[in-house]
Amino acid sequence: MTAVRALRWCWTRVMDHLLVVAIVVAIALAALAALPSATQAADGEHLLVADLRGRALVVLDPTRPDATRRIPLPGGPHELLRLVDGRIAVSLEQAGAVAVVDLDSGQVETLVTGGLPHGLALQHDVTGDRLLVTDREHDAVRRFVMAGSASMWREVSSTYADGWPHAVVSRDDGAFAYVRANDAVIAIDGREVGVSSLPETLTLSPDGARLATAGATGGSVHIVGWDGLDRVDAAVGGRPVRTVFSPDGSLVAVARSAASSVAFVDLHGGVRVASVAGTPDGLAFSSDGRRLYAADMAGGRITVIEVSTGRALATFSMGGLSAGSLMVLPAR
Repeated sequence: MTAVRALRWCWTRVMDHLLVVAIVVAIALAALAALPSATQAADGEHLLVADLRGRALVVLDPTRPDATRRIPLPGGPHELLRLVDGRIAVSLEQAGAVAVVDLDSGQVETLVTGGLPHGLALQHDVTGDRLLVTDREHDAVRRFVMAGSASMWREVSSTYADGWPHAVVSRDDGAFAYVRANDAVIAIDGREVGVSSLPETLTLSPDGARLATAGATGGSVHIVGWDGLDRVDAAVGGRPVRTVFSPDGSLVAVARSAASSVAFVDLHGGVRVASVAGTPDGLAFSSDGRRLYAADMAGGRITVIEVSTGRALATFSMGGLSAGSLMVLPAR
């Protein structure tokens, strides 16, 4: 009987342990199920990708990247800008035009600008919104009054900007800034701030208090206060061609086009690097700031990066020839 009791006692202990293990496994599986999947978009958001060589915009769902929708354009798309009415302005530099695209209907209107239109920004004015367009052929930041059909938008006074004006941003109060790539300068509402050589990008923090740019050949990122005084510089190398602020303004993501990677630069100059596919160009944070999407200009791929760890969660084709500028579209 003693042996039988001992056997029963051992069996009871084993079953107790198995029950504990089963509970732990169930909790772990539930926690994993609650985590977002590698490509899950925040709140059902979609991506808009500029296919430069394919002369089209591509709309895709990161959770179903094989299901894409293409909108043909009359030229290769460079920069993207969301307008107040939800349409997208697209610079077509080689075509000397700006396309205005209704993503729902696929309708495309064309504003013929001439020159080499590239950077785009929306400037608010008491008399109506204006589209700012950089044009290095005319050495100017040009202004167009946005009234009626896009093909009829009227050009008004421009700002002379020699030294290859490339990217432009505007604050809610109408003040604007742009980079002169040849001069390695940010012009901020009439003031000039020197930066490393060949700045091709400019981004504005969500609160409008800071700007970020990067010198493509200089290899440094610069985070500058709107007053031009509060400044952070960080060497990142890798031919940085694109900067973008995180939704909370605490990080700047940088596309290192010659190093198949992106850098995350904080407001104190700290740098973290994450590997991505191909030749990164366009960048966009998810609306919750937890993911960064990086577009591969050479291979037409998108890499999804977990911002907190720098880990690549997924890489997929965007269904085009080249993935350039990138925009996150809010869920509807």
